[in-house]
Amino acid sequence: MTTDLWEYRPSSHHTADQALAGYEVEATDGPLGRVEQDAGDHLLVDTRPWVPGAPVLVPVGLVARIDHLERVVHLDCPRARVGSAPPPSVVDHGPSDAARTPAARTPAARPPAGPGQAARDRTG
Repeated sequence: MTTDLWEYRPSSHHTADQALAGYEVEATDGPLGRVEQDAGDHLLVDTRPWVPGAPVLVPVGLVARIDHLERVVHLDCPRARVGSAPPPSVVDHGPSDAARTPAARTPAARPPAGPGQAARDRTG
């Protein structure tokens, strides 16, 4: 069985109507941090003090299960694997994956056109 890293596993107990921001994150070898942002296809996790540096992007395919009562996200990998991931600012999903993120699907994700934008678009 293959797992898409950008989709929750059916057995993870993920529910679309419950955001995971604020949940603790546990790797197979111990605590990893806290979810700062639930972006749908990935979690932005503040890993301090376990992994130094900036928050890390964790694909939701690494989520083994979610305990909603204890507010804990359990991953199926060790902290070192998550700690070696590139920071969110350098991760590029490419054009096909960008369409999966909720922000890319909403018109509000694009900045509003400024005065004269339509005229510049027509003159190309």
